[in-house]
Amino acid sequence: MVTNTLTGTSTELTKNELRILSLLLSRAGKIVSRSAIMQDLWDSDAFVDDNTLTVNINRLRTTLEKIGIKGYLTTHRGQGYSV
Repeated sequence: MVTNTLTGTSTELTKNELRILSLLLSRAGKIVSRSAIMQDLWDSDAFVDDNTLTVNINRLRTTLEKIGIKGYLTTHRGQGYSV
């Protein structure tokens, strides 16, 4: 669960949303590459389509926006994401 402390609103995160957010928070202020996020989420040799990460990032953004957290997750084209 994630809570906006300014508004007191909360929402549940999926397993992948939580893992992405946790990874980005652990490296706050730094750009985390797409490949590092994918490795953290799907730590296996199985092929995972690159679009799968994009979908998960978009779902995380939408979930955060539902509780009033907008613009927190930044995309760095060709590099990765940061918070």
